Amino acid sequence: MDGSWTAQLLAKSKNREKYPSFLFVPQCPPGSSWGVVPNLPVMDDLVFEAIKALETEFPIDETRRYVMGESLGGYGSWHFISTQPKMFAAAIPICGGGDPTLANRIVEVPIWAFHGAKDRIVPVEGSRKMISAIKEAGGNPRYTEFANEGHIISESFQKTEGLLDWVFAQQLSR
Repeated sequence: MDGSWTAQLLAKSKNREKYPSFLFVPQCPPGSSWGVVPNLPVMDDLVFEAIKALETEFPIDETRRYVMGESLGGYGSWHFISTQPKMFAAAIPICGGGDPTLANRIVEVPIWAFHGAKDRIVPVEGSRKMISAIKEAGGNPRYTEFANEGHIISESFQKTEGLLDWVFAQQLSR
């Protein structure tokens, strides 16, 4: 997951004040995956372990964990909420895809997915199928598709009106 643009977005003065947060930006090593690419070592358990360790060391609100990623990170976002749906208050998968057969597990997870309609690296059908499957299972995910964009949509994504307000309004009930 390349989270540098996320860090840059949240590092802006106005956003630091309005949305105080602790960012954990794991990187998937080459030749491994977040559990979505067959025959590659899976790194997601390390991420879950690291999150738990960070929460014991720092005052992190466990009811406000959010997962966001682009490309392989988008696949990871779908995978993380599918395997640990009660761990995250919201998910923002960007240009990724997941397993539509697991949609019933994530109907209660607030999701706002993004994709470029002209994506030639990660087919837009991956996001469309997930959104459709979640709706069919009774969920109400949000979906924004940028009609004239390809795989790199970070600039348009960052300009999405109300995105940070929506994300930070999500909270797990305990």
